[in-house]
Amino acid sequence: MKILNVTNRQLKKMPQLNLNKNIVNTEAKLYIHDYKKKYNHINDLLKIYYIQKERYIADKIAVITKLIATFEKMDMPELVLPTSLVSLNGEISGFSMPYIKNNINLALLLNNPKIKLKYKLQYLKEILNILIKINDSHELNNKFFLGDIHEANFIWNINDQIVQAVDLDSSYFVGGPIPISKVTTFNFSLENFPNKYVIDEESGKFIPNKDLTSVSFIYMLLNTLSGYEDSHKWSYNEFYHYLSFLKKKGISQELLNIIGNLYTAGNVDIYNPELLNTINPDMDYTMIRARVNKTNGGYY
Repeated sequence: MKILNVTNRQLKKMPQLNLNKNIVNTEAKLYIHDYKKKYNHINDLLKIYYIQKERYIADKIAVITKLIATFEKMDMPELVLPTSLVSLNGEISGFSMPYIKNNINLALLLNNPKIKLKYKLQYLKEILNILIKINDSHELNNKFFLGDIHEANFIWNINDQIVQAVDLDSSYFVGGPIPISKVTTFNFSLENFPNKYVIDEESGKFIPNKDLTSVSFIYMLLNTLSGYEDSHKWSYNEFYHYLSFLKKKGISQELLNIIGNLYTAGNVDIYNPELLNTINPDMDYTMIRARVNKTNGGYY
């Protein structure tokens, strides 16, 4: 396993990567590591965790080393994979990954009301294709999941013109450490379906699987269509009222059935590249939740 050794003195000389104020980062500091390799000038991004407790770092090491070993001989440019562990003053404290300088975080694109829906749907289709590619891989199917799936964990690589998944240390290998997920951890609406969304008894976290992957993607779709960023926090009442609104707007029954199964025992199967093609990109699906019809509890 490759380990990059740095000192506090060296780290302080590295420029920090400051994310957009709309991108929440509470896990680590990011540093740009500029160095030469033979005749090439290389920039890596170092992720140094705030939490340095032994159990936390051990879990991260387990995931990072598994990622490097698993994808060493696989061609998956859609994933921004770790390149090494980072030792700070002799203690493993984080990891390095390629620095994608020219990128836009998808949270800034998908949550921007000024960007047309047709472009947002293209980004969502690329994310969906990443999930399908993982699902269709013999080496990865039912063995590996992107554990923390939400808008901010994807970027648009401007140079390569592709969507890429980042922060892969929140991934899940079956039997390994269970990551925290922005949209599923503490999501009490999912707890009513324990056979579908399985909770680990020791940690109390949902164990990533195909259904949780589908659920996380559906939340991104609902956020994009509705114009709100937290559909995972909607009550059942809000959720089903919005589905009724989508039906009136002409969303296909097939897609509505898939979304509707989010809070049922039914299957939430997103692994179809045609899934989003029935959405009319010229239609406005946004809703102003502040305007609630008090008479019948609906939106208008």
